[in-house]
This record gives sequence, C-alpha cells and structure tokens, in this order.
Amino acid sequence: MVVGTVFILVFGMATVTMVESIDESVKNSEFELPDPQISLVSVTDKVESTGPVISLSVSSSGSGYATGGSCSTTTGGDGTGLVVSVAQTAGLVDSISVVQPGSEYAIGNVITISGCGNGDATGTIASLHDKNTINIRNTGSETVDLSHIFITFSDTATKAQGIPFIPFVTHYSGTNLYLFPGEQLSTDAFPLDSNTHGFAITDDPDRAFLAIYDYNDAETVTIT
Repeated sequence: MVVGTVFILVFGMATVTMVESIDESVKNSEFELPDPQISLVSVTDKVESTGPVISLSVSSSGSGYATGGSCSTTTGGDGTGLVVSVAQTAGLVDSISVVQPGSEYAIGNVITISGCGNGDATGTIASLHDKNTINIRNTGSETVDLSHIFITFSDTATKAQGIPFIPFVTHYSGTNLYLFPGEQLSTDAFPLDSNTHGFAITDDPDRAFLAIYDYNDAETVTIT
C-alpha cells in the first residue's frame, strides 16, 4: 500500500513536470523575433541646384583651338572633374561636348577651356544630369543599423534590374549610425553610376526596392 502511494506520487510529480515543460515550449515557440520595419517614404529623380554637366554653350570662341579631345582641361565653376572636347573653325571654338560630366557644377557656371589653343575659349554650363534622393522612415519598434539597409533600382519598361547598394553608407553624409523607431532620414542627392547602381547617369529607373533582412518595401521613383 505504501509502495503504491509512493508510485502514484512520483507519477503525479512527473506529469506536472512534463506539463510545465510543454508550457515552456509553447512560450518559446510563440516568442517573436525582432522585426525591423523600414519604409521608403519617397525616391526622387530630378535636377538639383548642382550636379554633373550635360551640355555647355560657347561663351567665347577663343583662338588657336583644334578639333578633338586634346583640350580637356577646364577651370572655373563650382564643381570639379569636367572634361570636354571641342569642334572649331579656323581655330575658333564652334561647340563644346562633354567627355566626363564632373560633379557639383551649377547652371550658368562659366568654365575656361585650357590645355590647347590660347586657353581663352569659355563655355557656359547649360544643363545638368538628374540626381536621386532616397527618404526612409523607421516604422517599427526596432532600432536598425543604417549599413544593413539595401536599395535596388529597377526600370519597369525595360525590365532592367540594378545592383543592390547601401545608400546610408555610400550616399549619406550625416552622423547617424542607426535609424531609431519613428526617425526619418534622407540620402544626399547623388547621380547614378553604372558600377554602383547598375544604371548609367543618363538612365531613369522608375522603381526602388528596399530590403533589410527578411523585411522589404518598394516605392515608385518620382521623376521631375
């Protein structure tokens, strides 16, 4: 009788332990892992106040110039890196073509074409390439490392897919390392680059895709 009572007691304790173990297993299975939620607020593609150069008009024809790209050196203007070639008649510059668009020039900037001729021909910047800006917001409850946020551009008309890149490492100059819940940040305005984005500076992708771990979002690019 005593042995039977002890057996029932032990069995009862084992049953309680098993039920507690199952309850704990259920709790663990229902535990929600962090779910970062970053939304694309806007993606714009437009001409900014400064940017890479598309075209120049001739301001002064100068003298002694030769047709071709040997007159590549330019000075003046707000930006850097502009490389041009010229066409001429009797040494006078007729037109200026852009070889390398440079960066951060403004419409109306006057540049001097040096390196050939008499170095006295000038051109006025007439048009600039578009630049892109990406605006994102943390709509979740988890703080997100900015370097973990990837953006990919695509073009729906041609079905071209760009290269995933990290905008807040390559295109963000602020001091934030993380995007906190409710916080909103924008990239600097940047031109497209084939090596970085998979689209050339002259392209106009119309879709942007955001991904962070198992969360993603998409937004139509606003072209103005």
